[in-house]
Amino acid sequence: MNLNEYLNTLKGKSLVEANKVTEELCGIIDFFESEEYIVAESLIQENKVEYGDWQTNFELACRVCLLIKEQGITPDIIIEPTCGTGTFILASIIVFGDSAKKIYGIEIYKPYLIHSKFRLLEYALKNPGVITSKIHLFHQSIFDFNFDDLHISQKKNILIIGNPPWVTNSKLSEINSKNLPQKSNFKKINGIEAITGKANFDIAEYISYQLLDYFHNQNSCLALLIKKSVAKNIVYEQKKERYNIENMTLYSFNAKKEFDVSVAACLFIAKLGQGRAKQCKCMDLYSLGQPCYFGWTNDCFVANVSDYQHYASIDGKCQLTWWSGMKHDCSKVMELSKKEGKFYNKMGEVVDIEPDLIYPILKSSDLKGNEINCFRRYIIVTQRCTSDNTDIIKDNQPKTYEYLETHSEWFKKRGSIIYKNRSKYCIFGIGPYSFKKYKIAIAGLYNTTLFSFVQPLEGKNVMLDDTCYLMGFDNRDVAKCFLKILNSDIVQRFIKSLVFHDAKRSINKDLLMRIDLEKAAKLLFNKSILSKKEYELSSNYLATFRRRSSNRQLELF
Repeated sequence: MNLNEYLNTLKGKSLVEANKVTEELCGIIDFFESEEYIVAESLIQENKVEYGDWQTNFELACRVCLLIKEQGITPDIIIEPTCGTGTFILASIIVFGDSAKKIYGIEIYKPYLIHSKFRLLEYALKNPGVITSKIHLFHQSIFDFNFDDLHISQKKNILIIGNPPWVTNSKLSEINSKNLPQKSNFKKINGIEAITGKANFDIAEYISYQLLDYFHNQNSCLALLIKKSVAKNIVYEQKKERYNIENMTLYSFNAKKEFDVSVAACLFIAKLGQGRAKQCKCMDLYSLGQPCYFGWTNDCFVANVSDYQHYASIDGKCQLTWWSGMKHDCSKVMELSKKEGKFYNKMGEVVDIEPDLIYPILKSSDLKGNEINCFRRYIIVTQRCTSDNTDIIKDNQPKTYEYLETHSEWFKKRGSIIYKNRSKYCIFGIGPYSFKKYKIAIAGLYNTTLFSFVQPLEGKNVMLDDTCYLMGFDNRDVAKCFLKILNSDIVQRFIKSLVFHDAKRSINKDLLMRIDLEKAAKLLFNKSILSKKEYELSSNYLATFRRRSSNRQLELF
């Protein structure tokens, strides 16, 4: 019997009767809401970003369920918090069979929920007697759902499985979505970090914490398809021993293949109910090959526990400061190219201004190699520090000021709050370090951990943009010495043990500030990698830097 034939058999039956026989067939409680028996296809609409960009394909859902079953997990109850079109529910029915007595699906988008109902009904019609679970489908937002209403016994084995939306709260706000949790800074971000974007979060991350908050004290298993960054954040939070988690495993998979989207994604499985796991096993979902671990060790959060333990001796606090490069958010006006002796902005206009404030600039993509000897673009540097009043340009570089004034509308369009109540043509990430003659620089946006030596080009000190990190030096030999330390095999391996390559910025300031240069230099000297002269040069420089820093602090009192 096909779907239409079955619906025809319900004609003339009351709503109660129709729901009773349909429940006996496919397990779904209260299948029909009214006596109008609607075919699902007539209500299916175009997928919307706000309800989850990517529905799980059936093959992947089955692979996930089989993997869970092979780990000895036999759930009495299955919950899919954002069930979409019901792929995981159907896969769970097929893989776990009679063990799952009850299945709960929650979905905010009603056409998806209707699709789920008819999909399961159609499967039951083709496979009579296979579905033995009682299935409850709720048309409700997961953010408002009260799991207490399910009255689940503490003695039951629970599996929470699914694929929550891979979108951020800011993205949903852009499209005026109602599919958002109540406004709350659930990650407790404050100050400049909140302003510059750290308060933005994945909806899947919010849902994951919501589920962990409720189920971590029960005998349950959480299995979600999420971005790796979300899984990493969950493991990071375990430093606080926030949840009862026995173990965690991250299974990497090819999101391009499975969902046709370029993002670092994984299946994250956490066994809940007891324990305080702070490390997560990493494996490939397809090959299930040799695992590695990331997470907390010796009070440090690392990308590879085994590798880190070999080089943990140089983990500490960097004696020198790493700085981010300059940020201006006005590239059409501020960034210049040079052709046949003339400067051009990104709009193709000839820029005839004084050369005083024009400097070479490097981006992450330019930092290729041990020593940088060329560059592609120039930058107008309007300040020497962010507190400078840019009105002084009017007197010192009148042609430059006139050029900026002519293009002032572009500066007014800069949306970031960091420019609010600051000088008209201000920039960020600028200071005395920016004008140092020699620099050690590293790209923040790429997986390379190689440091580059940057020296003056065309007679000007070179700037770096905000995708890079740098340390500045006045002395070439000192800069070269620290470059040798940072690019040594020992320091490189240490850095790689910390780097999460799926992060938006593989390299960041927090990571760089963990490199104890003093300990690294001593270790390299003891291994005869650093000469006595180089070791003394680095040690003396660090000692001088330390004294100057102490004197500056005393001057503040």
